[in-house]
Amino acid sequence: MVFDLLWKSPAPSKVVAFSWQLLLNRIPTKHNLLSRRILPPVSLGRCDFCDQAAETATHLFLHCDWTFKVWSKVGGWLGINLITPQSIFQHFECWNGEIERNKLRKGYWLVWHAVLWTIWKARNDRIFKNLMKDFGEIVEEIKVISWNWAITRLKSLPCLYYEWCWNPIECLLR
Repeated sequence: MVFDLLWKSPAPSKVVAFSWQLLLNRIPTKHNLLSRRILPPVSLGRCDFCDQAAETATHLFLHCDWTFKVWSKVGGWLGINLITPQSIFQHFECWNGEIERNKLRKGYWLVWHAVLWTIWKARNDRIFKNLMKDFGEIVEEIKVISWNWAITRLKSLPCLYYEWCWNPIECLLR
């Protein structure tokens, strides 16, 4: 059921494919690279954002303090209360929830994908470019990416960027 809904998202196909791999725990987190013996055994495999736990997919995208701040800011922007479930499957189901309006559901999926994609890119920037962004910068990137995707991929009247930042739900329901 989750995979069927996942592929109906209006996000770009490479991002949906990334999310699909994430749900299958197939992205190259440090934990996965260690278990496949791609990283040397002496590597700690700790999260680059918090340095508090092993970098598993669940930790990186849900339970890390840094990413929790990102999700909290995004929830505040959308005007929804977010809970942090135990798995990424449950997290996707929370974003699917009881939303009856198809446009709104697809808009939420689009934002969900934008958050995951932006966190992954920030993680790679941290590892490969030694660039640590503030979680506020990440949220602004999520707004820009999701707005670009929304105006090009959703069948609704386009809204201006400031309207998207101010009230994305209204833009999605047009």
